[in-house]
Amino acid sequence: MSEVSSCCGSSYEDSFITDCCSVEIDTDTSMCFACNDHADASGFICNQCGNWFEELEELSEYNARMKENHYEEMANAKRKYGE
Repeated sequence: MSEVSSCCGSSYEDSFITDCCSVEIDTDTSMCFACNDHADASGFICNQCGNWFEELEELSEYNARMKENHYEEMANAKRKYGE
């Protein structure tokens, strides 16, 4: 199964943003540029919108969620505009 970003359903990359100061980590030394201490990076970066996110989503789950959101928006528009 294919995993995608939870925001756009797109490809992603590992995040290099530190958990301590939310700045980019030095990948060679694992040092945080802001606090000059060893740091860990977690999460992922979406290749489409650039958002950071923690967990990947299966493509089929993402598509099902988007389909459900679409139907909810259509139902809301019907109620709002009486169509």
